[in-house]
Amino acid sequence: MRGSFVKSFLVLTSVGLVGTAGAVDAPARKPASPAAIAMSVTQEASEEARISDMLESYAPLAKYLSEVAGVEIKMGYSRDMTEELRRTRTGSVGILVGPAHMIGSALRHGFEPVGTFSGSEKMAFVVSEGSAIKSLDDAKGTRLGLPSADSLATYLALGEFNSKGLHVKSYFSSIRNYNSHDVALYALGMGSVDIAVADYRLAEKWLAANKGRIVYETKAVPSSGIALNASLDAKVRQKIRDALLSPNPKRPSYAKLASLGITTIAAASEADYRYVSTLGYFTPTVLPGIRIVTAEQVVDLVSKGATFYDVRIEREYQEKHIKGAISLPYTEKSKKEVGFDASQDTFKLTDVVKDKNAPLVFACNGEECWKSYKASLWAQKEGYKNVYWFRGGFPEWKGKNLPLE
Repeated sequence: MRGSFVKSFLVLTSVGLVGTAGAVDAPARKPASPAAIAMSVTQEASEEARISDMLESYAPLAKYLSEVAGVEIKMGYSRDMTEELRRTRTGSVGILVGPAHMIGSALRHGFEPVGTFSGSEKMAFVVSEGSAIKSLDDAKGTRLGLPSADSLATYLALGEFNSKGLHVKSYFSSIRNYNSHDVALYALGMGSVDIAVADYRLAEKWLAANKGRIVYETKAVPSSGIALNASLDAKVRQKIRDALLSPNPKRPSYAKLASLGITTIAAASEADYRYVSTLGYFTPTVLPGIRIVTAEQVVDLVSKGATFYDVRIEREYQEKHIKGAISLPYTEKSKKEVGFDASQDTFKLTDVVKDKNAPLVFACNGEECWKSYKASLWAQKEGYKNVYWFRGGFPEWKGKNLPLE
């Protein structure tokens, strides 16, 4: 039911009228109406709520922005975050309202942050009173309960493990996803899972009625926010920005926003989303047994005889590469995650380097490129003793104005 609703309701961008040349005595045409702007509202499923109720709640926001921008704003509401994350990559909406990980994704694909609703959010790992789990270290081998797979809660929880270089699927004996935060907590109370993740405020509410404790908290991220597609007309973008950050409280439609609790919106910048935008996309910041090096350290290593390998695809290497780097592509078919299946990939390192004591440096397209991470692990597993991972890769090298070819 949800899928059909999303398909019918969210594909909303309409096209303005386009005139064609006519006879000299043809009647004057009215100016073309500006194209309507699609606004997607996506909300974390913290607690059960009807979609119709949420549509009614957010309708005043669409009306308010339509009035101030002078353009019709067509709104759609969804809890299918997987679909909405995809839409941020295609730029098929003009205005995006959603949780932090959606805004963070959108900023990577041509959107500009406007503001966040007051406050921040963090997630809590919760256990029941009789649990032997005192910290996440004690949780290894237990059963984990999470909200939906595409929720902010799950994104933050798994991102924390990823950043620590831990493979969550092998860390826990089982992982179960539930429709909402409160259902995950209910499963904890029923003994279906040993540890559950939920919004911190909901966790505190649950703990007030059930005995238990919080054993770990994620970092705080901005609460739900608003971003604009940079392809929108600049004047329209400015009107919307001004309407949200410097509103006119005399507008009747603005007064109705109080029901949403968003009459106060704090200005947001890309820096506010820097942390959340790295989770789930970026490589881990640690790699046991392998030294992570900077651009300056790479220069020093190469000067002392280390071989520097660019593991990007051949086409990228031919277009531009770090001076002195040798092309050795890592053919990547495995998932971009800790615990990836290396058997799905191809890397001809052993055909090229026979000396297992040779110092080797691997790099690709920076912190969000997994090829050099995987190449470094591959080398380590093949028995190479001196492996260096240049995690910053090409972007860091270029940013420091070091020589390119």
